[in-house]
Amino acid sequence: DDKAANDGDCNYSFSPLTSLLALPSQYRTNPQLQTQFCAVMAALCLCSPSHVPRVVNGLKDVVAAMKRFPENVTLQRHACLAVRNAASSARTTSVDVQTMLLELGVGGCLKRVVVDEAYAVLTGFDCEFC
Repeated sequence: DDKAANDGDCNYSFSPLTSLLALPSQYRTNPQLQTQFCAVMAALCLCSPSHVPRVVNGLKDVVAAMKRFPENVTLQRHACLAVRNAASSARTTSVDVQTMLLELGVGGCLKRVVVDEAYAVLTGFDCEFC
């Protein structure tokens, strides 16, 4: 599924996607790498809804990083943006990202995060935990 995506102004080459998605599991204890991974996921999901099905497994790593580093505000901010961007972009795809994220426990993570981005995610979700 690694192919070039030419949607709008975002022209990401997805040839290294497999390597990118493998990084979080290889560097679980590195908060800097996890933070940058969350930022990349936020950008990919914001760029175009067509990216979301390609990176859905990476969203599991975003939630895992939120749980692993609850005190890292920068990581939490990027992770919240990734979650929000994926959930909003996925509304136009066949992937039920919101349900997947809720099943992974993102709701509990978001309730513990005190950043404006967490509030934006919570208000964007159509669910009872908000």
